[in-house]
Amino acid sequence: MTPLSDALTAAQRSALAALEKAYVAGRLEPDAMISALEAVGISDPVDTAFLLASLDVLREWGVAAPTMSERVARENGEPKKATEGQVSYIIDLLKKGQHGPLAEQDLRALSFEQASTLIDSLKGGSYDAAKWDVPF
Repeated sequence: MTPLSDALTAAQRSALAALEKAYVAGRLEPDAMISALEAVGISDPVDTAFLLASLDVLREWGVAAPTMSERVARENGEPKKATEGQVSYIIDLLKKGQHGPLAEQDLRALSFEQASTLIDSLKGGSYDAAKWDVPF
């Protein structure tokens, strides 16, 4: 990739995010959205149709389009953080299993996948504190 293509990709991402927000907010109609997408070089008819259908669902149910930072984090492969529900459930399981002192801030540093694995091991009775970098 060249610096110019990198800049174009970044600009397209920003333009797409702005257009998505405007569309979900009802400030753009489908034809205007398609025209704006084509103007910035986003013209695949199948992808555009799926994008509009997805945004229509968001518009109907009152949910905001993903923020640019959320989208970039997913594209960069950054792991999704453990949810509050996962952290609470792990705390409950650790208390029930009498697994020593709790470090809630350490639990919040877990990825979604790590938290799922920890929950499975706690529920299944195979939890081994030595296998975890963070002591619980």
